[in-house]
Amino acid sequence: MIDTEKLRSRILSLAMKGELSERIESDGDAKELYSRILTTKSELVKKGEIRKDKKYDELDPEQTPFQLPDTWTWVRFGKIINLQSGQDLSPSDYNAEHKGIPYITGASNYSDDGSIIINRWTESPKAFARKNDILLSCKGTVGKLAILQEDEVHIARQIMGIRAFEVSVEFMFYYLQSMIYGIKEAQKGLIPGIERNDVLDLLCPLPPVLEQERIVKKVRFLFSELDTIDGLQSQYISDAEVLKGKLIDAAIQGKLTKQIESDGNAEDLLTRITNEKKELIKSGKIPKEKRLPAVSDKEIPFEIPSSWRWVRVQDVASYITDYVANGSFATLKAHTKTYKEPNYALFVRTMDLSSGFKEGCSYIDKASYDFLEKSRLFGGELILPNIGASIGKAFIMPDMKMPMSLAPNSILLKFIEPVMNEYFSFVVKSTYGGKLLNKTQGGSATAKFSKTDLRSLVVPLPPLNEIKRIVDTLNRMNAILE
Repeated sequence: MIDTEKLRSRILSLAMKGELSERIESDGDAKELYSRILTTKSELVKKGEIRKDKKYDELDPEQTPFQLPDTWTWVRFGKIINLQSGQDLSPSDYNAEHKGIPYITGASNYSDDGSIIINRWTESPKAFARKNDILLSCKGTVGKLAILQEDEVHIARQIMGIRAFEVSVEFMFYYLQSMIYGIKEAQKGLIPGIERNDVLDLLCPLPPVLEQERIVKKVRFLFSELDTIDGLQSQYISDAEVLKGKLIDAAIQGKLTKQIESDGNAEDLLTRITNEKKELIKSGKIPKEKRLPAVSDKEIPFEIPSSWRWVRVQDVASYITDYVANGSFATLKAHTKTYKEPNYALFVRTMDLSSGFKEGCSYIDKASYDFLEKSRLFGGELILPNIGASIGKAFIMPDMKMPMSLAPNSILLKFIEPVMNEYFSFVVKSTYGGKLLNKTQGGSATAKFSKTDLRSLVVPLPPLNEIKRIVDTLNRMNAILE
C-alpha cells in the first residue's frame, strides 16, 4: 500500500521550500509583495474594517527553519492575514429554518470533498467569515481546513477564519496544510487545540504571486494523482476482500481443487473420526454426546463432489466447549480472578485474537486456571466468537508459550487432524457459514449462538488429502492478495 498522506506531506514540504517551482525573473520579489500587503492592511485598519496587528518580535534569520530562494522572504503569518476568532451562540440564537446566514459550529461541518456542510443558520451573527476565507478547526477535531464558498457565515469558537491579502488563497491553504501535517508528525497524529497566537506567530515562506500560482497548479496536479491512487487502492482492497470470499465459497463447494481418486472419500475420514472419538470417550477425555439426527436432503444447500459428505459439526469435532468450568456459569466470576499484569496463565479474549496479543492482555492465577480446566488452550485450536459484532470471525489459537485458558464469549473446537481446524475456519468465513450462524441467533436483541447451536450445523466434509490441498491453496492465494 502506498502511504499517500506521507506523500502529500512531502509534496507540501518541497513546495514551501521552493523545490517544486522554477524562478522567473519577471515574477519580481516577494519583499515588494510584502510591502503591498502591509499597505493594504494599514488602509483597512484606518477604515475600521480590521483590527491593528499585534506587535511581533523582529525576525531573526538565524531562527528560520530552512533557506529560501532569493526572491522569497520569511514573514510572520499574522502580518499577511486577518484572523477572525469564532464565538458560540446560544440555542435561542440559531435555527434550522434557513433564517439568517449560515452558522458553522465545528469540524462536523467539513465534508470530505472540501466543501462546508450547512445545517444551522442565525439572525444574530457576531463573528463573520466571508467568501474565500480559510476556515480552520481549532478545537475538538483540530486541523480541518476548507476555503469558504458562501458569501458570509457566522463561525463558532471551534473555528478560525483566515483572510489573505494580495496572496493566493490556495497557496495559503496549502501552507496551512503543510503546517498541520508537520504538527501531526511531531505529535504522532494528535493535534492539541490551536490558539490565536499559534497561528499569528507562524513563520511563513512567501514567494512572489506568480510563483504562488505555479506552486498551486503543481500541488493541485500531484494531489489529483494521489486521489486517483487512493481510489484505486480502496477499490483494490474492496475487490481483494470480495475475491477472498469467492475463493472460500468455491473451495467449500469443491470447485477450487481437483478431486483425486487416490484420496479416497470423506466416509473413510468420518469413520476414522468416529472410532477415535469413541476411544476418547472411553478414556474419559471427552464427554459422551447426545446423538443428533442424520443430515436430511432438505438441509443440503448446494451440490458437493461425490467423494465428499454432508455432516454435522458434532460428527467431526472431537471437542466443543464454551468456557466450561467445574461448576455453573454463575459461579465463574467468584472462582476466576483476572489481572492486567502477567500472572500464571493467559486469559484469551476475542480482542486479543483480533489484535494478535499485542497489548492489554488479561491473565489469571493458577487457582483460576485449575478451575477452568476444560477451557485450557494449547495452541492450534479453532476459536469462534459467539456473541456480538465478532460473530463470523474465526481464529486459530497460536501457541503463546505459557498456560492459556479461554475467556467467555467464544467457543473452542478441536479436531482429530490439526488441518481441519483451518478448514473449518474457512467454512465459518464463507457466505454459507455466515448464513448458518445468522440462522442460529433467533432474533435476540444481542446476536449470539451457543455450542448446542454449533453442534447441529450442517457442513461439507471432503477427504482428508483434499482438505489439506484446500487449506494450502487458500492460504497461498490469500497471501498473494495480501
